[in-house]
Amino acid sequence: MLKIPLKNQAPLRHLKNSHPVLILVAWLCCGISPAFSQNKPNVVIFIADDLNQQDIGCYGNSDVSTPNMDRLAAEGMRFNRAYAATPMCAPSRSVMFTGLYPFRNGSQMNHFTVRPHTRNLPQFLQQLGYRVVISGKTDVFPLHNFPFEKIGKAFGQYFPVANRLDRKKETVQMIGQHFKERPEQPICLIVAPWVPHVPWFPNRDFDPGKLKVPDYLADTKATRKALAAYYQSIGAADKMLGEVLQAVDKAGQKNNTVVMCISDQGAQFPSAKWSAYDQGLRVPLIVRWPGKVAAGSVSDALVSLVDLTPTLVDLGGGKEVEGLDGRSFKEVLLNKTKAHHSYIFAETSMEPHFWYNYTPARTIITADGFHYIRNYHPGARFITHIDKVEQNEFYFDSWVAAAETDPRARMLLHRYSYHPPEELFDLNTDRNEFNNLAADPAYHSKVKELEALLDKELQRQGETDAMILEGPLPQFFDQGYAIRQNMGASSLSFNKKRWNPDTLIITAYLDGMDKGGVVCDYFNNFKLYAYQHQVGLVLANGATVTSRPLQADQGHLIFRLSREGDLEIRLNRQVILKETLQGDLTKIKGGYVTCGKIQGEELAGKLQPYEGKITDLRFTMNELSRMP
Repeated sequence: MLKIPLKNQAPLRHLKNSHPVLILVAWLCCGISPAFSQNKPNVVIFIADDLNQQDIGCYGNSDVSTPNMDRLAAEGMRFNRAYAATPMCAPSRSVMFTGLYPFRNGSQMNHFTVRPHTRNLPQFLQQLGYRVVISGKTDVFPLHNFPFEKIGKAFGQYFPVANRLDRKKETVQMIGQHFKERPEQPICLIVAPWVPHVPWFPNRDFDPGKLKVPDYLADTKATRKALAAYYQSIGAADKMLGEVLQAVDKAGQKNNTVVMCISDQGAQFPSAKWSAYDQGLRVPLIVRWPGKVAAGSVSDALVSLVDLTPTLVDLGGGKEVEGLDGRSFKEVLLNKTKAHHSYIFAETSMEPHFWYNYTPARTIITADGFHYIRNYHPGARFITHIDKVEQNEFYFDSWVAAAETDPRARMLLHRYSYHPPEELFDLNTDRNEFNNLAADPAYHSKVKELEALLDKELQRQGETDAMILEGPLPQFFDQGYAIRQNMGASSLSFNKKRWNPDTLIITAYLDGMDKGGVVCDYFNNFKLYAYQHQVGLVLANGATVTSRPLQADQGHLIFRLSREGDLEIRLNRQVILKETLQGDLTKIKGGYVTCGKIQGEELAGKLQPYEGKITDLRFTMNELSRMP
């Protein structure tokens, strides 16, 4: 494929009255295909943040106000059976932008990185000549692995809340500028506001007492107040979509622009976001493409957000990208087929926060309407931000109180908090997923069928039950924790009141130090390595301290570092390095603690992934000795 440079293209607009041969020469000299404007549509993807499918007017909600989303559906295609591949922000967006399920791209827990060298949407579309721009929330890591052009410094920041929307209107300004300055180059623009993600905007337009409370929510006064604020935030998202559509129309590009409106997962209500239930995974998907997609059409094809990247590559005229989990649904858009997937896969691996319980699930949704869920730690309570942390429009305590006397509230609270080992729902008759059929003898064969299908899909991806049960978490002991080789744990997994030592002790048995590489990255404070018969540190400022050359290829490593900066490293009881470092490097900062790798990166030399075996890498606070 021809790779198109992104610079020095604006001057071509001055050639519109020149001789055709001169125009062709200019195109070719700049690396631009003269078929750009003829064959490649522009693309605008509007990603609402934490929005249930059912909470949009065109999907049947008569309370909320979404005139622009409704107009988009009237002018295009509305998908009834579109699903996220995971109900959390960063993993869901990583799926969207890679075309790979979470285990395959590496971002399973929220806030985690994708694997090094993971191919992605901006790379694919840039090779097809597109300008690929993201405006607002990115939430994929490491961001430099995704070569988006980013616009707007304020828009997309979590705080202050005003930055959840593009208050400086940089997005609509960029749309107008692009088509004036780069009319020959197609654009893929991703607009990603932080709404209706919490904290929700204060309610101004709704009477909470008159709202219809969805069946999956306990009907309390506090729930109604929260629902009104959520609907207010949906209206803000819809208004911004309207501004984007108006900018496209004003630029005269409506007929040559594919507009998609989606969300990354369900709303932050119990049994929605973070959960593997339908409310967590089913998302809106509305597509307008004048002259190509029939206005007012509705599709029941089973699609997943993992299909987004291959679909956009297909729309841009690219060849099918081998090795992706998703498939293009372009033929559905063009009404050349009614069906898409026979089944889709989804998962939740939860947040890395230390106050969460790790309660992962893997799930299959089939084209005939069955939803099978496997919960891997059914004895543990399901805990999220909803329970206590997110105080904006806080309603959860009202559920707990209502459950004391109200059987329905009790059922809904238990459904959120405790998940059985297996669940099976017939979405054809039970959209709310209140009737678990897993133990019903009449559905025994269906359970076995979907168990086998899920096993087959996990095997295809390469994930085992043992991997799922352990997850990317530290193994904690009374005064320390262990990290397995080729794994990393987020700083969010540590209660800093407990796990910040005065003296940090790192121990491990290292094999293969002749080749070696990075032993651990300690929360970006330093990177410990054993490489080509030397042991040392690379500090955050790039400075290096290194031991003398060693004879041993293997041995027991003991690393001690005090908060005053006194460093001592021993190998097989021999002191190999003593140094005084500047500052306190023992405390947990943001980032990751890893074993044998650097999270999301693959470097060369002393910081390469460890070529050898690291056994029992442990981080201990203050003393190795333990009192009985």
